[in-house]
Amino acid sequence: MNQKISVIVPIYKVENYLHRCVDSIINQTYTNLEIILVDDGSPDNCPMICDKYVKKDSRIRVIHKKNGGLSDARNAGINIATGEYIGFVDSDDYISLHFYQRLMNVMKVSDSDIVECEIKKFKDNDKIYDIENNQLDFITFNTDEAMEDLILGNTLSVTVWNKLYRRDIVEKLRFKVGKTNEDDFYTYLAFNNANKISKLDEELYYYLQREDSIMGKSYKLNRLDEIEAKYERLKFIEKNYKNLILLAKKDVMFGCLYAYQQLLLNGQKTDIKRGKAILKKYVENVLFTKEDYMNLDTKNKIWMKLEKKSLQCTCRLRNFLNIGI
Repeated sequence: MNQKISVIVPIYKVENYLHRCVDSIINQTYTNLEIILVDDGSPDNCPMICDKYVKKDSRIRVIHKKNGGLSDARNAGINIATGEYIGFVDSDDYISLHFYQRLMNVMKVSDSDIVECEIKKFKDNDKIYDIENNQLDFITFNTDEAMEDLILGNTLSVTVWNKLYRRDIVEKLRFKVGKTNEDDFYTYLAFNNANKISKLDEELYYYLQREDSIMGKSYKLNRLDEIEAKYERLKFIEKNYKNLILLAKKDVMFGCLYAYQQLLLNGQKTDIKRGKAILKKYVENVLFTKEDYMNLDTKNKIWMKLEKKSLQCTCRLRNFLNIGI
């Protein structure tokens, strides 16, 4: 059965990129789409462009709303989505014409609940050639395996936009409003709801690296949202995945190290002081048992104990040694 996919596109100040993005969705080889354009109070020509698209394609729905940020826009799209599957595309990016057909093929063959593909990063002037592939080269994880892989950052990615979700997996989930690293708060919860997650070894999502993007700027305090997400995930892991607790603890601790190292190198003085206080609390709240330390290798044990004694000194040492930056 050719089931419907709801594609949610949050839109804000992207008039130079919006046509490319929406056209790549309209022209998908998988045609049973509901395309939800969420104008998040964009002050440029995006609202008008969205309204013009509604007249061109009956599959397109538009929401015009007060600016509330990326998470709020995605949530607004989820609230009205009617498809059996849900996908997200950021409006400055675009996708291969075969993106949803390929992900749906893997979904059916593997009986997965979530399928993701590889990401092709590009800059404004780069040319990308859309080549159709007839073979499906993918790997499938069960829930425990996927959660472990996500923490390790190996094969599966935390990003939501290179994925296709079965609706019932995510229909009750919402993005955390006001956070910079919104995907970090969301993806592990989606994985927890899924029985199978597959990764297609094919670059089908085209991610624009913008110099003016939030993540492209100097290291600021809002980037510490990522550590908050890691800590929330640790609390969730402690309740639901006992075998992954130590791994999640290390992830928070090394996340704090990396974040403070970056603040020392690329942050404002006021941000460094405030960031240290925030990160120090997370470090103090991650509790290591004697058994935990016994299960750490020597190198990790040293870093964890040093960080517990002094986050600042440990980060200055790592920056001096050029470790992890």
